[in-house]
Formats: sequence, structure tokens, C-alpha cells
Amino acid sequence: MDANILNIIEFFLYFVVFGFVFQAFNAFDLSKFFKKAHTRQIQVIYILSTIIFTYLAVKAFMNLIYLSTEIFS
Repeated sequence: MDANILNIIEFFLYFVVFGFVFQAFNAFDLSKFFKKAHTRQIQVIYILSTIIFTYLAVKAFMNLIYLSTEIFS
């Protein structure tokens, strides 16, 4: 596959996976690890962990696509 096509797929896949991961991370209750009235820190942790996990998931998926295209071409 062309590198540009893989980059476009990765770009759009990041936003799709971000939505799913954000919904999944909302199921976690991090408020028990923070003091009361520290909602800003909880929101920052949610967003940063969502971004990090999304990046790792997309990179792993794209690595599988890249390896499979290398093997079968």
C-alpha cells in the first residue's frame, strides 16, 4: 500500500477510536482517587489517558496493517 493511504487511514482511524475509547474511559470512576472538588484534575486525567490509549491502539492496529501488507505483497 502507498504510504499516503496508510497515513490517511491512520488519521481517520484515530478519531473513530478516540470516540470509542472516550466512552469506555467514562465507565471508570476516578473520583475515588482524588479529593473532592478536584474535577479539573479528573478531567485532565480522563482526556490524557484517552489520548494515550487511543494512540497506542491505533499504532498497534496500523502496525498490523503494515505488516500484513508487507507479508502479502
